[in-house]
Amino acid sequence: MTDATTPLAEIQGFMGAALLRAHAIEEDAAETSKAVLIVAPGVRLSPVQQLEIYREQFWLRHIDALKEDFVTIHHLLGEDGFRAACESYVAACPPQSFTLRDLGDRFADFIRRNVPWSEDDLLFDCARLEWAFVEAFDAPDAPPLDPRSIAEAPEDAWGSAKVVLHPSVQLVPLFHPAHLFRAEVRDGMNPDRPASAPSHVVVYRGADKLMYVAIEPLAFDLLQLLACGMPLAPACERVAAEAHVADASALEPKIGEWFQAWASYGWVTRVDFDLTSPRPSE
Repeated sequence: MTDATTPLAEIQGFMGAALLRAHAIEEDAAETSKAVLIVAPGVRLSPVQQLEIYREQFWLRHIDALKEDFVTIHHLLGEDGFRAACESYVAACPPQSFTLRDLGDRFADFIRRNVPWSEDDLLFDCARLEWAFVEAFDAPDAPPLDPRSIAEAPEDAWGSAKVVLHPSVQLVPLFHPAHLFRAEVRDGMNPDRPASAPSHVVVYRGADKLMYVAIEPLAFDLLQLLACGMPLAPACERVAAEAHVADASALEPKIGEWFQAWASYGWVTRVDFDLTSPRPSE
């Protein structure tokens, strides 16, 4: 018989903790005894059996959701290893959203910070890359770049111009070519672990599907600065300085090529020019 005097907050706390248990409730004598006091017995099932159904369903749904979003992590760890990682993750980072879509938003950070997963850079690469695809898929849309908006801009306005990227653009620096590894895994192949080789990948939503492109490091560094809102001229100067290029203007031909490519991919949605600042007279 249930105890009708148990405070609601205590009941809620018990139920929440019971669902988050990675192992059967009946394995814990104290939890079993408490379940009998809180959960009413059914016609066919005991209080513990009823609660166990919800606990099992909680884990089935949450692990399946993580498996769908992090296929490469499942491939690398195997079924048992992946379940162990998911159980530890959910225990450390309980869901904060009503939707399972957000369940993996802290998975990459969890992997980076916790042993034994933190000892494998490829796991961290794959977790960040997989989540980038989730973010790109759900990102808001934005109109494509209007060529007239940049063709009509004064040449001396480009230095202070701010390049606005499409919301779906995700910039992912990698320790390995995890983008190629991911593609093979998701195509049903059984690829070997890739060797370590720094890669700079942009994930974005194309016209018909999610896309990715690996770009050269300098272009990636510039994109990162532009994505943070830095105007074009100081962004180029910083990239040149960090690459030990004495004259930033030497990068201009490459930047022109990069910009054309970015616009063709749909990464650039607009360029904001500051036309109020005084410019040198001719």
